[in-house]
This record gives sequence, structure tokens and C-alpha cells, in this order.
Amino acid sequence: MLDMEALESAGIDTEEGIAYCADDPEFYEEMILEFLKESEGRISDLERYYTGRDWHGYTVCAHSVKSTSRMIGAAKLSENARIMEMAGREENEDMIPAGHMHLLEAYRHLVEKLRAAVAAEGEFA
Repeated sequence: MLDMEALESAGIDTEEGIAYCADDPEFYEEMILEFLKESEGRISDLERYYTGRDWHGYTVCAHSVKSTSRMIGAAKLSENARIMEMAGREENEDMIPAGHMHLLEAYRHLVEKLRAAVAAEGEFA
């Protein structure tokens, strides 16, 4: 079982995350691990869509980050992704550059903290 205190120190609201996972701590743990496994690909996708100015792809990816972040209890990252989802949907090229960098920074920071918390439990390499 993952150390909930370590997850909370990483900025995760574990109670909210477990509630989103049908109040099932084992399913919640699976979702944390899946979130981490998918993170590198999603970060890469966000960068690729941003560089290619593919706002539809960017919007879809930001939506995915928003949803998965919310599901694990990462409300701040979820909110950042929601803002960028809206900016991408509106093709708001004034807002996207600064918001994109902020989203990536927040996403990478959370992933780094989660990896450390999960690795301490021997759950994720």
C-alpha cells in the first residue's frame, strides 16, 4: 500500500482521489501508478501539439491531463490543465504560450514528487 502521507506531501488530496476511485484504496493505488506510467507520453504529446500548433490535439491532451489529475486528487494540476484545455479549444494564442510552460512545469513537478513517494514504497521504478 502506498504511503498516503507521502502522496499528500506531494500535493495530492488522497481522500478526494480515493472518493473518485469508488472509495477503493487499491483501485486508487492502481490509478496513481497508471498516472505515472502515462505521464511521460502525455508531457511529450503536449510539447508536440504545442510546437506543431495543433490546438485540437493539445485540447484533447489537456483534457486527459485534467481528468486523470482530478481522479488522483491533484486539483491544482487539474485546474491548470482545465485552463489550457479552454485556451486550446478557443485557439487563444495569446494565452497558450505562458500557460503551456506553467502546465508543463506543474505536471513535471508533480510527477517528480509522486515518483519519489511511490519509489520509497518500492512500487514504481
